[in-house]
Amino acid sequence: MGFFDNVSAAVNRGTSSVQRTGRTAQLKMQMNDLMKQRRDLAAQLGASLYDTVKDMPEMRIGREPIFKGIEDIDKQRANIEAEIAQIEAAAAEQQEAATTYKCPKCGSGVAATDLFCSGCGTPISDVKASAAQPESEAASGSKCTSCGAPLNEGDVFCMACGTRQEVAPAPEPGATAGAEPEN
Repeated sequence: MGFFDNVSAAVNRGTSSVQRTGRTAQLKMQMNDLMKQRRDLAAQLGASLYDTVKDMPEMRIGREPIFKGIEDIDKQRANIEAEIAQIEAAAAEQQEAATTYKCPKCGSGVAATDLFCSGCGTPISDVKASAAQPESEAASGSKCTSCGAPLNEGDVFCMACGTRQEVAPAPEPGATAGAEPEN
């Protein structure tokens, strides 16, 4: 039985070694997590202390490069934030310029940067105001038989898609509804 005892002892030593290695790795991970938490807390402490003592000349003595470095970084950050704001403002302007509205009078497309509708001269403020109204308010009366766009009274063609509309003839003066016209 000496052989099996030797094998069993070797397996036990191997198992113990694996357990020690695993436990050591686990403890090192915990240590790394604690060090990261400590660095984060130290950074928070440093930031709050900096804000408190940055205007005290006696606290700057011997730490001039640190204070200068922080001030330089703060200036760079402010410049970058200003540039980001400019880029975002330009993007918003471009977005606004790309917006088009449909003229409520003639159906032409009107760019948001235009001052008037190029089709009929309606001021852009009126075009934008019309676009802001719910469709039920803007579209009173009949609609295009093809695209459903609102039609103005007497329109023969749809201003949105150009489809000819069937317009009922206006009654002759003095004619009564339901009476047949004379031939």
